[in-house]
Amino acid sequence: MLSNLRNKLVRLLKDDGGNFAILTALALVPLFTGASIAINLARINLESAKMQDGLDAAAFSAVKSYGEGANEAKAKDLANNTFFANFGTPEIVEEIGSEGSSAPVESQAIKVAFGTLGVETTATATYELKYAPLFWGLKPYTIDRASVAARMPGREACMLALHPTATRAFEVSGSASVDTSGCTITSNSTDPQSIYLSGSATLKTECLYTAGKVSATLAHLELACPKAVEEVAPISDPFGSKKMPTTGSWVSLAGCGQNFVGGGSGNGDCNGTSKTPNNVPAGYTVELKPGTYGGLEIKGKVLLRPGYYIIDGGNLKFASQSVISGEGVTFFLLNGAQLDIHGGSTFKVSPSLTGDWAGFAIVAARNNTATATINGNSASSLAGIIYMPASKEIQYAGNGSTGGECVRIVAQEITMIGNSSFKLDCKAALANNTINNPGAIRLLR
Repeated sequence: MLSNLRNKLVRLLKDDGGNFAILTALALVPLFTGASIAINLARINLESAKMQDGLDAAAFSAVKSYGEGANEAKAKDLANNTFFANFGTPEIVEEIGSEGSSAPVESQAIKVAFGTLGVETTATATYELKYAPLFWGLKPYTIDRASVAARMPGREACMLALHPTATRAFEVSGSASVDTSGCTITSNSTDPQSIYLSGSATLKTECLYTAGKVSATLAHLELACPKAVEEVAPISDPFGSKKMPTTGSWVSLAGCGQNFVGGGSGNGDCNGTSKTPNNVPAGYTVELKPGTYGGLEIKGKVLLRPGYYIIDGGNLKFASQSVISGEGVTFFLLNGAQLDIHGGSTFKVSPSLTGDWAGFAIVAARNNTATATINGNSASSLAGIIYMPASKEIQYAGNGSTGGECVRIVAQEITMIGNSSFKLDCKAALANNTINNPGAIRLLR
């Protein structure tokens, strides 16, 4: 049998056709290998380009949404969805570390990390996949790409009107005099009169930003920028992810004196802070402690101890002739509570600089649509962020002093009804919270 096989092989080698078949078969091996490498490299390059484009879009969307107020989780979700909308579902790759898992590629989220580069906010998006080669003889190849996008913060806003369509979402009219030098006024409304400026009022501001148009016939309008910026993208609620506090048992106002607080009765122990005398001397001050109040109307001279003052459904009112002082104080208006700060009151209140709501002076629940009035006078001072995101309208008049106040306002609509000036450099008073207009975004790599 071996002899027969040997004889056949000899005849095949002597045959010209047999030699050609063997040589052809041997030559096909490197040709096939080369073609396999070329095809796989082309497919790898295609997937790499698609991955890079998807990561660029993801990093861009992440830093944009994060810079406009979204928390990290929401920004990462958006980036992930953006990536796969661009990258698609590559059938020729599998996720690194999947160990044979049959889970679809879409379930493997990209990695997104936020950071800073100088004054810019950055988002870095990365992704890795293992390429399973076609044909044979090639080892799996890892495809990994990264993209970094950076956003320069836009000009800081003193006031932000959130309503998307309201006419006169921000208004200065009558004889009001408003100075927000160094910071901007921003309205999300797309209305032709989104920002409305008229009458004998005067306005001095860094710039005007609006998703709609500016209607201005003011006697005096001074902008530091070349002109108002119209039809820009709206700003997301910059504080929309913050968690509201919960109400507790109401603090009793019994014994605080009816001439000092609404609902106060008799003279005696005032909610554990002090004992109000029967015959109060001139200039006597009642002290109140933080906690939950069904309502709080201040009528006399009152000192607020530091902490959170939660108004549960009633009114927070500073009446005429009231004198209020307090450091480290934040008011919360929950369950439909309303705000009325009368022009005849004198107050000097600054916010708490610790906790989740550091830098906030007045906060209303996100379902609280009640209008609010804040009237100051030349002897009054209010510092901090007035955050009433659902309030149909805030009517605001500050103290009008040349020194200005460290105040920022966020509401659906804002109307300036008196003389006000605002400071720009308020990092300490606002606990580093800022409201920034959208800035330019660039890809670093």
